[in-house]
Amino acid sequence: MFRNVIADKKEYCKNFGISIEQDEWNCTALPATILTDRGKEYVGSTLEHLTDLGVTITNLPSFRAELKGTVEKFFDIIQNLYKPYLKGKGVVDTNYQKRGVHDYRQDACLTIVDFEKVIIRCILFYNTQRIIKNFPYSDKSIKPYANAIWNEFYNQGNLIPVNPDMLYKTLLPRTDARFTRHGLKVGKLHYKCLGFTEEYIRGDKAVVAYEPSNCSYVFLVKDDDYIRFSLIETAFIGKSVEEAENIMKEHSEVVSGEIHNNTQAKIDLAKDILAIANGCAQNTNITVSGARKTRQREARKT
Repeated sequence: MFRNVIADKKEYCKNFGISIEQDEWNCTALPATILTDRGKEYVGSTLEHLTDLGVTITNLPSFRAELKGTVEKFFDIIQNLYKPYLKGKGVVDTNYQKRGVHDYRQDACLTIVDFEKVIIRCILFYNTQRIIKNFPYSDKSIKPYANAIWNEFYNQGNLIPVNPDMLYKTLLPRTDARFTRHGLKVGKLHYKCLGFTEEYIRGDKAVVAYEPSNCSYVFLVKDDDYIRFSLIETAFIGKSVEEAENIMKEHSEVVSGEIHNNTQAKIDLAKDILAIANGCAQNTNITVSGARKTRQREARKT
């Protein structure tokens, strides 16, 4: 979501076959202040990491729409733009909870990509064609559209430019790790990076940011920097964290399942060794020199 916020909107729209000019949707930075209503998308430490980039996060109480009236009004406007044209195509009707009403989900025909195209079109209309009657006076002749007002008054306002790679690393989930002589241990996996010999020896604790869909690498979070560590266990390269955990679990179950067979094999081995030893006649006339000659004679036979 936040990667879309800082994306070049001209290029973003091009991915959906929609061509726009830069000034129609001219924003490639994070807002300096973010208001949330404690929805599941905004609860947790991941979002709080945005504060490392200078963003202020304000959590509003749940079910208090009046505290964020501007946002709620925007959603109303966007929904009123597309709902009349998507009736019977899966859009939620106002009476959907009433008994006996037709289940709107049975009419769904748009894919996520299709719906995203619809939303983009609505936003572009909101930006460039929806007339705003009350807007700041200016010496210049500004058209009464959101994008024109934005470009004139607010484009350099309360925004924070962010490098996409830094935003990606900042929003990754984090977990505890520890340096060991076998590498940086994260869960049951080990990672390596040159230049941390003392940390490996001392067994220092650490915090890493990781990509759940790819356990091939992690980033050591240190002094406001993200240092990449590569996976040592090559069998798991390209696997997700969940896939790697499942493979290790299955491996452990296989080993556990063979413990009984292993114990029985040891017992059988002991019996075989004793049977061989007990079947040998004890020679009481053995000397050290004689033993050496016997060993040499047996070696020649092989």
